[in-house]
Amino acid sequence: MDSRDDSKSVDESDGIDRRTMLKYGAALAGTVVLNQLAVSNSEAAGDNSKEYKGKYKNLPGNDETTTEGYWDNSREPVLTMNSGEVVKIETRRHLKGGMKPGVTTQDWMRMYKEVIARTPDAAFFPDPKTGVTTRKVGGGHHTLTGPIHINGAEPGDMLQIELLSIVPDDWAFNLNPETSFMRLGLLPEDYPNGRVTWYKIDQKRMKFKFLPGVEIPIRPFPGTIGVELPEKGMWSNVPPGKHGGNMDNKELVAGTVLYLPVHVPGARFKTGDSHLAQGDGEVNLNALEGAFKSFTLRITVRKDLGDVIAEPFASTPTHWITMGFHTDMLESTKMATRNAIKFLKTRYGMGDLDAYAFCSMAVDLHVTQVVDLAKGIHAMIPKAYFVGKEFAKKNTLLL
Repeated sequence: MDSRDDSKSVDESDGIDRRTMLKYGAALAGTVVLNQLAVSNSEAAGDNSKEYKGKYKNLPGNDETTTEGYWDNSREPVLTMNSGEVVKIETRRHLKGGMKPGVTTQDWMRMYKEVIARTPDAAFFPDPKTGVTTRKVGGGHHTLTGPIHINGAEPGDMLQIELLSIVPDDWAFNLNPETSFMRLGLLPEDYPNGRVTWYKIDQKRMKFKFLPGVEIPIRPFPGTIGVELPEKGMWSNVPPGKHGGNMDNKELVAGTVLYLPVHVPGARFKTGDSHLAQGDGEVNLNALEGAFKSFTLRITVRKDLGDVIAEPFASTPTHWITMGFHTDMLESTKMATRNAIKFLKTRYGMGDLDAYAFCSMAVDLHVTQVVDLAKGIHAMIPKAYFVGKEFAKKNTLLL
């Protein structure tokens, strides 16, 4: 039931043209245009690469092109590309694709213990800004495709990552572990017994049957998407941070743009932990998680955004998104809000107190996730509220 072909090699294929995404970069004159750009569930998961013309890189997901759940800037890239090029990436299910329909909690624990034994030096990255302290934990159960080296990317730059299309796999799962193995999730004290549940995806209807009479729509997005950290070492993928990583931000669907700060030459981009459905915040450890048959991205090096953004940041057709990650949820909220205030000042020229008041009256604070040690809050800044002609060229998809 796993349709991936690990025999494929990295190559270039016909398929992608700049025209489709350039329209998103043009100045958007008003709310109507922004709403027309909103991506429906079906469009977000469709493989629209054939609509483009030109060349794209192809990166399959196999044992040579993927790592277990850790970051390590000493690893050699599995693909090199130029700024502005497009890459079509295949991701794998957790545990190097070992998570397949029929796998049980006991199977998951056995495979995860093997990962930890293979990666004993992987630790939480210590970061005063997120409140995470170092502790050796082994690699996470996620599998990440990459790293990809982007020519010209240097520390201090930002990567502009346009999420063009996502094609999910047909099977996905939800899991919470037995507390005898790991106390993970929001309520381990309430639910000590683990469970893995598998779901078949209805690709045509973009839904899955959760229970008899209960259907949930899918809205695929990358749970983990990031770049290598500047410090040497093997760093667990569990906590997100300044590198992006395991953000689990459900807003990052096809048709949106993610900005990430570059910390090492070439950035060394990786993605995985592919999500198909999630509420505002995971609680039982996982969302609906599986793999992407293809995840098509355009990655561009930006050297002109240092005064505007310096941390993970996103844009949708309707919102700007600032983020905060900290072990204390209140600190995550402050971080996301401070980042929103800074952006409102630099992008729209607001004064400090006006930006602070705007956040209180117009910006929605959403829970990103509460299970990845560094908990997430993201601030949704509505573009439609900036109706003046002087803002017409500010309400764009691309910065």
